[in-house]
Amino acid sequence: MKFEIKRTVKFSKSFKKLTKKYRKLAYDYEKLIDILESGNHNAIKITENIYKIRLKNSSNPHGKSGGFRVIYFLQTAANTIYLLDIFSKTEIDNISKNKLAELAKKITTK
Repeated sequence: MKFEIKRTVKFSKSFKKLTKKYRKLAYDYEKLIDILESGNHNAIKITENIYKIRLKNSSNPHGKSGGFRVIYFLQTAANTIYLLDIFSKTEIDNISKNKLAELAKKITTK
């Protein structure tokens, strides 16, 4: 099943901020989109329809802990993935479930 990928405003702002620090993020992002569109990925389910996936950081070769985390909302009825946020694991440990629910609420109330 092929998914359509949509970026939220929050994701776009976080992505832009990170690209200033990590120059190879755009390259890593292209790989992520290919993986998500294919529907063949290893994501961790956080809550109902909200998932977290690891994204390699080619600018910082420190293994999994030095990579990025992408939070997304999966809307299976529409075959759509909404990218909610992206962060560097070296800068932010985790996002609270309350914040995730707040991000997802913006999608579901549209």
